[in-house]
Amino acid sequence: MSFTYNLPFSNERLLDGIILSLKRKQEAEVAHLLRGASLSIETGGYSFYDGGWGRSNAMATSIYLYVNPVNIEGLDSDETKELLRLTCDKLIPAEVGFDVKRIIIEIDLTKDFEVEDDLISDLEKQSDRISGKILSKILPADIKEKGYYMAEVYTYLYAVENSLRIFIEQVCKEKYGDNYFDEINVPKALRNTITNRIEKANANKWLSIRGESKLFYLDFKDLGSLIDNNWDVFNKYFPSRDFIIPKIDEMAECRNLIAHNSLVEETERSVIKTYYNVILKQITKGLQG
Repeated sequence: MSFTYNLPFSNERLLDGIILSLKRKQEAEVAHLLRGASLSIETGGYSFYDGGWGRSNAMATSIYLYVNPVNIEGLDSDETKELLRLTCDKLIPAEVGFDVKRIIIEIDLTKDFEVEDDLISDLEKQSDRISGKILSKILPADIKEKGYYMAEVYTYLYAVENSLRIFIEQVCKEKYGDNYFDEINVPKALRNTITNRIEKANANKWLSIRGESKLFYLDFKDLGSLIDNNWDVFNKYFPSRDFIIPKIDEMAECRNLIAHNSLVEETERSVIKTYYNVILKQITKGLQG
């Protein structure tokens, strides 16, 4: 059999595929530890002569994963590396001619990881100090799995919510200037909400600020109300009210579930990811146009 010896996709795409495959195998913890990692591929001699197995004219291949230093301990075990090796071997098309022989886990020192708040890492460190018997009662494995799952859902919501805030501000500034908030139609209830939250923020200096813009004092659903009440400003950016307002309302409901530590089901998760892509694509196209 002849081989191409070239991947038909990038190393970044392969890493994305690894993470997705791990999630499908219910290996969410391993997938989480690969967030922010990078990947490189190194080929050696013929596969059959490296370890005594493999296709005769395929290349013995090593996959290097460069990961966050705080995650390396959770990844650098024989069991995990074998899981990763088998996952990589399945993802690389047979006609490429790469037989994955080994996974090498290395520390990635190109990023400043100290500035990141890794709550999961802190959780693991605390867990190590508690006996396994007690830990299994207060932090079951399925709760940790659901935590990783919900963290991913929240990331989508956080991204689209704050992108909407920036979008609204840019559109309004373009029409009314820096004092746009005095010109747009903001219902009295929303103005009261903003005033109360600013007062609370000023009274509690130890809390992190929401941001300079008043839009950061509004909830996800309030952003939809703002667009709806100023439809004459935003109508050129969306096909219709029914295109954007129900989507924001539905995502806001999911955000409320997360805020109350309720589990978002797979159906809602798929909707969130779809709306995330649709809304960001629409507002990006609108601003570029």
